[in-house]
Amino acid sequence: MKASVLALLLLPLGLNASPLAIEFRGDLSASEQDKLRHWLEQSADTLSLVSGRFPLEQARITVTPTQRGYGPVPWARVIRSQPEGIHFYVDPSYPADAYHDDWTALHEFSHLLIPYPGDDDIWFSEGLASYYQNLLRGRAGVVSVEQALRDLDAGFQRGERDANRKGRSLRQLSPAMWRTGSYMRVYWSGAAYFMRVDMALREQHNVSLDTVLARFIECCRQQRRSWTAQSLIATFDQLADTTLFADHYRQVIDDTAFPELASVYQNLGLERRNGRLKFNPAEEFDQRRQSLFRAPTSSP
Repeated sequence: MKASVLALLLLPLGLNASPLAIEFRGDLSASEQDKLRHWLEQSADTLSLVSGRFPLEQARITVTPTQRGYGPVPWARVIRSQPEGIHFYVDPSYPADAYHDDWTALHEFSHLLIPYPGDDDIWFSEGLASYYQNLLRGRAGVVSVEQALRDLDAGFQRGERDANRKGRSLRQLSPAMWRTGSYMRVYWSGAAYFMRVDMALREQHNVSLDTVLARFIECCRQQRRSWTAQSLIATFDQLADTTLFADHYRQVIDDTAFPELASVYQNLGLERRNGRLKFNPAEEFDQRRQSLFRAPTSSP
């Protein structure tokens, strides 16, 4: 017998009160709700690997069954009104493993790390989520470090092809993403930006993007104010005592080409040959690659 149309649940994450309030809509059995609850709980815990905590005091999660689309999570959208949250549309016929293998939840949860910077700067929000969906899948052991990097590279290649076809700058295409269909250019240019900054922070300042986000979540994430990419960049640079976020922003925002990643790949011992990613097995490169997927252990 199916459960009631609505079931509002507060999830217990570890020993602490959960920041998630889940509302199940539609016709979902008790076992289907349990399966989806466990998936969401794990996804929220995985997001905490970025900063050591969930980024919001409370997030409202809505789950609606659908037979449309493909895969266990055909689509989802972030809700930016208060309280912020995510609306997932799921196909409940899939087994539990299919949800844990799917990237959608980690992408959508990663959006909650920062406030929405507005449609003009959607590259910033989607780029951060695209970058972290792959880092978190590696950190959680859903995929290997090597596979996570292959998935990132595959995304970058899609972005490069789209950039070559469009021949327009990121500043031009970000606000026109829906109208021009420039999703790959916008999403993966943003992910490339964050990977460049993350590697520069690690190499030059012995901190990481994780560190900066942890500091931001501690000081500023709960503030109710309007943010843009520029104001977030200025805040991140202040928190990191650097100009790297602004420096890399100026390098990529008006360029019609996809952001350059050769120096990042060289630093990580990565090489693309005929569209396939190759790994230098030397220990120094392996350690750098592993460090990207190691959750921070020290306080920000």
